[in-house]
Amino acid sequence: MELPQITIPQVVIDMIPMDQVPAIVHPPLVHFAIVLPIMIVLLELVNIIVKSGETPEKPKGGGVSTLSFLLILAMVVIFAAAFVSGSVDGKAAWDGLGAEGQAELKEHKLIGTYLVYGSLVLFVFKLISFAGAKSRVLFLLLAIAFTAGTLKQGKDGGELVYVYGANIAKVEVLDGKVSDLEDELDSCKSDAEAKTPAAPAIEDSVAKEEATTLADPEATTGEPAAKAQVEERVSKDAFEAKEAAKSFKTEDVADEAKEATVEQVKTIETEAKAPEAPAAPAMEDSVAKEEATAIADPEATTGEPAAKAQVEERVSSDASEAKEAAKSFKAEDVADEAKEATAEQVNTIEAEANSH
Repeated sequence: MELPQITIPQVVIDMIPMDQVPAIVHPPLVHFAIVLPIMIVLLELVNIIVKSGETPEKPKGGGVSTLSFLLILAMVVIFAAAFVSGSVDGKAAWDGLGAEGQAELKEHKLIGTYLVYGSLVLFVFKLISFAGAKSRVLFLLLAIAFTAGTLKQGKDGGELVYVYGANIAKVEVLDGKVSDLEDELDSCKSDAEAKTPAAPAIEDSVAKEEATTLADPEATTGEPAAKAQVEERVSKDAFEAKEAAKSFKTEDVADEAKEATVEQVKTIETEAKAPEAPAAPAMEDSVAKEEATAIADPEATTGEPAAKAQVEERVSSDASEAKEAAKSFKAEDVADEAKEATAEQVNTIEAEANSH
């Protein structure tokens, strides 16, 4: 539960020379502020027990009651001094605390203000307790509640010191070292990033040839131009082979998933019995032609003619591969068409064959 905000009147604060209050006086004062309420509760308990057997002729417990009154008076002074010294130490510790520590310090000051007013209230009720036994019991209950609040305040003060590091010089020194180390780490990271070499760019031979052509068109004629054509053709063939591999893989998966039908079996048997198709006319072998030319005139196959021969040889090889692929594709088309026949079509064909 959040307590209502209360403060000491500014007139009273102005009467106190805060600038002359020494630092770190608050810790020794709060020890007395914690012990005195406990002593007062014990004395009041003894006072009630002793006075329970007194008579007008024989009063008892006068000395205990007087001692309790003096301790209460001293307690009021101690709590006022603890509040003033705590205000001075709190201002000194404020900048070194984090957000949570500052919130705890504000709450600690608020409870301290309540305890200052509570000590004055307790002093007034001590004067009232001299009137009779009932007032002494009421005072004892108030003293117990006040002592509980004092113990809670002592616990919070310990957390400010040991958890949040309020007014601990060693903590401030360590915080400064941590801050310096963080700055040094950031500086090292920046230097490392600045010294990291960039990854080398991958050389593009085609782009390089194009740049060379733009810079010096005459340097790319003849044999260099033929070599550039060979490199470009090889690069294009590699790309087409990669795409064809993907397509063949997809077709293989589809073929494995299909089940053979009766019509497919008959089609395969029919094709096996059919006579073989006449062989295609032989294509001109440019490679053999070039070899014959090289034997007849070796000098004619060096330089630019040799490069052109490489181009023609590559084209001839591509034509052969295209022919083999066409045969394969044709066989696959026949098989696919055969798969479309249904069981009913197979039965119809067998009935017609039996009728003849």
